[in-house]
Amino acid sequence: MTNLDRRQVLTGMTATGIGLVAAPRFATAQQPRFDGVTLRVATFGGGWDRAVHKYAGVKLEALGAKVEYVTAPPRDNLAKLIAAKGRPAPFDVVEMGDLTWVDTYEAGFLQKIDLANVPNRKDLLPSQSDEWKVASWVTQEGIVYNAEKFAANGIPKPERYRDLLNPKLAGKLCLIDITQAGASQLLVGASIDEGGSMTNIEPALKFVKDANPFQFWKVGAQAVTLMNSGDIWASTMHAGFAVQMRRAGLPVAFSHPKVGPTKRGLLKEGWLGVVKGSPVPRAAEFFINEYVSAETQFGLATERGVVPVNGQARAKLAGDPLLKEMFLLSDADVGNMVSVDFNVFNLDDATQRWARAVSTR
Repeated sequence: MTNLDRRQVLTGMTATGIGLVAAPRFATAQQPRFDGVTLRVATFGGGWDRAVHKYAGVKLEALGAKVEYVTAPPRDNLAKLIAAKGRPAPFDVVEMGDLTWVDTYEAGFLQKIDLANVPNRKDLLPSQSDEWKVASWVTQEGIVYNAEKFAANGIPKPERYRDLLNPKLAGKLCLIDITQAGASQLLVGASIDEGGSMTNIEPALKFVKDANPFQFWKVGAQAVTLMNSGDIWASTMHAGFAVQMRRAGLPVAFSHPKVGPTKRGLLKEGWLGVVKGSPVPRAAEFFINEYVSAETQFGLATERGVVPVNGQARAKLAGDPLLKEMFLLSDADVGNMVSVDFNVFNLDDATQRWARAVSTR
């Protein structure tokens, strides 16, 4: 099923019929109270939910609310919204990937956010919030490489994806698998850099075939293990992995690939939205505002290896030499990175073409 076909199916399904509950009480106009309110948040598991609660959820609970987390990947949480159909939605706030945000919006599962209740968005880039969504985190996709192995074997630092085709890296390279978030950024970046586009990904497919990697990784830990054992010397993955590996003692560095004549680096973004029909939109907006606060964003960055969407938090990260080395942190640098427009890039078609290219390598 193509993106268009899937969206046509999804658009016919809405999350209606959600009953209302009593509105939260407010102590003052400046200090809201949420006594008796339960906010349900769909987000990632694996400890991400605990980190989010540690910084953002506790702020809502301090005002009388209870926060519950529904943990699953964005695609699975979208499936839950579809399955709910005319019944009450299973959560109030949904964390979406850069692809699933498009499908969630076009299916009619989101309601408008009162941006007056999200004042912390002032610290985000203009492109990172609107009345339907607010950016929650960023990973910066690129190339992790073993700096010692590169130096010892006379391999230059990879400045562009094509540099991974160096013959000395034959059998020593991992690429992200097409099934994983981040593969779209690889395809778009490698294509644009060779004269292609988000609709013409033939240059990237040629790169994937020519690279003939040791392995296509489906879990980041696979590439980390192979890097640790010395089986590979480089892999396409996000900068957070480079931070984790360096802290574990591996001599890795990270390259933000140049893309075309002026761009450098690729963004993968997460988004927060309020589910249509939520009976507690004010609590949802309060939670989103705390999620994008400088404190929460800095905490998630240091604990989980993502890059903050909050500019104040990014500036604070510059005080950590390792994070300053691995991440692009200034507004100017982040604004000059490439992000994938999933209204243009067709992941279903790319997946099929990737499979054909890989099968004949």
